[in-house]
Amino acid sequence: MKIRVNQKTDFHFIGKGEDIDLELPVDAAAHVGGKGRGFRPPALLMYSIAACMGIHTYEALHQAGKHVEDVEVETDGERRPDYPKVYTKIMLTFRMKGPDLTDKDVRDAIHEALTRTCSIAVMASQVAPITCEYEVGSLRGTVTAA
Repeated sequence: MKIRVNQKTDFHFIGKGEDIDLELPVDAAAHVGGKGRGFRPPALLMYSIAACMGIHTYEALHQAGKHVEDVEVETDGERRPDYPKVYTKIMLTFRMKGPDLTDKDVRDAIHEALTRTCSIAVMASQVAPITCEYEVGSLRGTVTAA
């Protein structure tokens, strides 16, 4: 996969990939000179994890014949205070709706995405453990890679 970023002005870059005709604005944090003209790179990683996990969890449930009406994935991450400010812990919260989703269905789908099919989460979990919580109606649970 090839992606290119070009500097637009100072800390503002525009990203473009070879597979889609869209541009992605990227900017640095305000404390280093960014002016809020794009996504910050650490946030992009969290967006990637959330979207990848959402896609692969939905895919697993869909392939199991489950009807899923809505998937929301919220992220929270802790980072080291010093450089490099890598993530040390990542938490995902899934909120899903579907008429026939069971605890086992959701738990298994999230676990499969977290440990096998979501390449972004599998890669990131080598550096920062990822914990997933889920809510489906009154069902609540937690999934970890271990």
